[in-house]
Amino acid sequence: MNVEQKIVDRFQQLIDAEAELMKTQKKGGGQDLYNPPYNYVSYEMANQWGINCLHLLRRVFGEDSDHYKRFNEKFPDFPKSRNYHTIKQVLGILKAAKDDFENGYLFETLTLIQAEVFDDLLEQAEHLLNNGYYQPAAVIAGAVLEDGLRKLCQRRNIILSAKPTIDPMNVALAKDGAYNSLVQKRVTMLADLRNKAAHGKFSEFNEDDVKDMLTQVRSFMETHFS
Repeated sequence: MNVEQKIVDRFQQLIDAEAELMKTQKKGGGQDLYNPPYNYVSYEMANQWGINCLHLLRRVFGEDSDHYKRFNEKFPDFPKSRNYHTIKQVLGILKAAKDDFENGYLFETLTLIQAEVFDDLLEQAEHLLNNGYYQPAAVIAGAVLEDGLRKLCQRRNIILSAKPTIDPMNVALAKDGAYNSLVQKRVTMLADLRNKAAHGKFSEFNEDDVKDMLTQVRSFMETHFS
């Protein structure tokens, strides 16, 4: 499961959790015009749910986003009053945020998330390399490059086969103008090293080759995902 799907799933989990929160409804307040009755829910559940929602909105959209600001403005109200209508309002904000994310209206956010994931994987590869495991480091670096090429193809609406490999994606991206022929040749070399590592041809490359590979893959990903 990729990181985008995990985020969509987390949004859906929180949207579904609101239904459980609503099951704790009780009536409170008085019976006159100045103190009318209202529905309220579990304080503990409302507070936990609101914090979880804010955490997700902040991580995905940032504190300056409309989604986060609007939810945060309501948050001081509904854990205290636990008002049924207030929670329904913030649920609408959460659903709108999921819709915007799921339908690709947040290109910049998606790019930053992808860059963070790629960086984490490359750090793992560097850790393996530094501890003498250069073969698996090459496999991870190659996987990062392949996934990056796939996402670039998706971004540029390039039609791919069911299980595209590096070479056809590399050709398609160069043809589409994503990068020049020099970069295409460099990607071909990186793909060749990845294939050697994946197929156990360890005598055909060494630790220095993998070190250079990691540098070039990181440079490629920073160019296209930052």
